[in-house]
Amino acid sequence: MGDSVRFDLLVSLPNASIRKNELYEVNLIYNYGNESYKFDKGLIVSGDSLDPHAKVEIRGRFSMPFSDGMENGALYATSAISKGRLEIEGRAPEELLTRGIITTASLAQIGQYRGQEEFPVLGAEVAFDSPESMGMLADGWKVLEDLLAAYSNLPYTEKDPFLDILNGPGDWSFKKWKMEGLPHYIEINREVLSRFEVDYGKQYGNKGIEVSEIQRSILARNIRQGTVPADTLSEKGLAIAVSKEPGWAEQEALLRAMEEVYPSPMVYNNLGVVFLNQANRVTDTKNKNLFLENALFALNRSNAFFENPHAVYNLGLVFWLWGDKFSAYNNFYRALALTRSDQLTKKYEAALGAVSIFNGDYRLAAIHLNKAESNPINLFNQGLANLLAKDYYNATVKFEESAIQNMSNGFPFYGLALVAARNGEVEKLYENLGKAVVRSDFLRKRAAADREFVQFHELQKFKDVLRTK
Repeated sequence: MGDSVRFDLLVSLPNASIRKNELYEVNLIYNYGNESYKFDKGLIVSGDSLDPHAKVEIRGRFSMPFSDGMENGALYATSAISKGRLEIEGRAPEELLTRGIITTASLAQIGQYRGQEEFPVLGAEVAFDSPESMGMLADGWKVLEDLLAAYSNLPYTEKDPFLDILNGPGDWSFKKWKMEGLPHYIEINREVLSRFEVDYGKQYGNKGIEVSEIQRSILARNIRQGTVPADTLSEKGLAIAVSKEPGWAEQEALLRAMEEVYPSPMVYNNLGVVFLNQANRVTDTKNKNLFLENALFALNRSNAFFENPHAVYNLGLVFWLWGDKFSAYNNFYRALALTRSDQLTKKYEAALGAVSIFNGDYRLAAIHLNKAESNPINLFNQGLANLLAKDYYNATVKFEESAIQNMSNGFPFYGLALVAARNGEVEKLYENLGKAVVRSDFLRKRAAADREFVQFHELQKFKDVLRTK
């Protein structure tokens, strides 16, 4: 389950239960609370197409949008046999198919808030003093364009393909990878590109500190308040000031001021990150949507300079928070295609793995997560993908590895409890669930309603474990 619930249904009927000229139809309805969801399409079969000496089997695949409260609903089948327009009564009663929805896939993690003491920081922010900032500042690729223009050993026609790549999509690692296939790359790399990289490294290593830290802090406050012009500080000075601000509102004010005098892909990307995190910190739907719309606008502005993996990845997170997991996957995949950076590749593979779990493709999730960094979150997601694929051995291995890396996190212990519940290992279930709930009130509340533990919910020992402090 992701933003939708998907399931297969098999209906088996005895031999000769449907005669010629009769139609058998099954319609589904899901009741939850005071609401219900009626499926647009059901299953239908004609007796004319059946072998009267064989049993009848009808298969179908269904999905419905997931809403809060559906966890404890019930799925019913209403079926009927008809002949022409006349329904034959008394031969097809309504039947309860199942109660509740398993929402285990929703445990997949990218960085959403789940009752932790601190809110996790979402998004790929670009620091001005990092290699990822190449081309992302206000002057873009102008320095490198000037260096290429000044290089006199090649005619302009031979340098044009390099300029085309420079102004196209992708980060520096991607652009340089594409340039490797051009004629004269070895020469251009030696005489221009490598020198540019060295000079850029020296430039951001110096951090461009033109005032003292105290002066910068005072000027930044005055810029936020609008009492001094934003260009009182240089682009780098403002970028440093933004990085020193602990509050999202203060960062937003400085980035908006920076946008006026130093508009750049970096500014709009980082502004999008600010809005993402503000959206992750509000519960009111209207305010959340407003922040996400602002993030969408800012990130699209970043990509308008040139399509870059940072802004594309952050767009994926916008859709993730909106519940559109398929659009999230498409953006994460596009971000992956726009870089050749090992560090960024691992980050994007991790996101692709998490969203693949939501989308129900557990094998694909495992492929992505195997290429991600082996940190506690990604190891937990690997365990979750294996659990949902019913590979309980490897699920146990990954949950244990996640727990070893971060013993204060309750999620891997919850994962081990899920494995134990599915395997019928009652003592391991209680042991690991106890470790999970003392570390996370979110997991304590979840376990009380989790359909994975439905056969244990009324047992006294299970209730005692949930009361453990």
